[in-house]
Amino acid sequence: MKQCLTTSDKKPSQRLEYWQEVVCKKYVSASAATDLDNEDFSGSLISRDLGPLVVAELEAPLHFWSRKPSHVRNDGQEVFIVSLIRRGGGELSQMGRTVRLSEGDLAIYDSGAPFDYALQASTQLIKVPKQLLESKLANISDFVGAKIERGNPLSAILGDLISTSLTIELSDDVGSVTAKRLSSAIVDLLVSVCDLRREVAPSPSRPLEKVMRYARANFDGGDLTPETLASAGAISVRTLNRLFGGLGTTPMRWVWSQRLEASRAALAQGQVNSVTEAAFAHGFNELAHFSRRFKKAFGVTPHEMLKK
Repeated sequence: MKQCLTTSDKKPSQRLEYWQEVVCKKYVSASAATDLDNEDFSGSLISRDLGPLVVAELEAPLHFWSRKPSHVRNDGQEVFIVSLIRRGGGELSQMGRTVRLSEGDLAIYDSGAPFDYALQASTQLIKVPKQLLESKLANISDFVGAKIERGNPLSAILGDLISTSLTIELSDDVGSVTAKRLSSAIVDLLVSVCDLRREVAPSPSRPLEKVMRYARANFDGGDLTPETLASAGAISVRTLNRLFGGLGTTPMRWVWSQRLEASRAALAQGQVNSVTEAAFAHGFNELAHFSRRFKKAFGVTPHEMLKK
């Protein structure tokens, strides 16, 4: 469902209150303040539910969002919010990090922690369930409250996809399926934006991160072996086993546990239409085997999870 919210048709004395009570809460509860007089404040938000996501374009003059511990406790939302600046800029503070954002920059913030966001911009927003993004992107805390600079070439593609998803007409008979496909494409592209950022920012744990990224990108294939994983990380199988041993597991045990977790997220968030699709998309070639492993891991069958 597409929704357009604007202060333009509100009485001047009611504009900021409307923005705070209706627009800000469309994403997560937060207080809103501005140095402008009510009659000078003009903002708009166009949003759409897209499968498990909410995507939006927001435009507003300088105002300040502040999510306090009380907001976190009271609304219980478990989401990450992505902000991609199209024009203007802002300053985001969360998790002890403060970043200044300008045109083309992207930031991710966590609804489960307080934040302050000063914004004077046209920005695109994506609200992503935590479970869904965490199933696809390792160590997401590396990106929370940080900035992905405008030089990332995939950010522009992501912005175009968000714009298209807000303007495309989705008919009743195919809308839900198309929405799921679009939401999957948006999440996968967002993960690719983050992966590309990591590839140009070396870190001490780079080989293991490369292995995990490769595995997550190839869950649908049957060629994930210790040898292919080691090759992806440019390390030996012995080193691969040592790195995963430090995590208390083995490479293949980690792969299969992550395949199960990703399939659970896909079923729970409605990103697949059947158990068969969930199984094959995550590397399981036998439905009976998939169902047994799934129930052992989560206490419910894949069909029960899909129905929820």
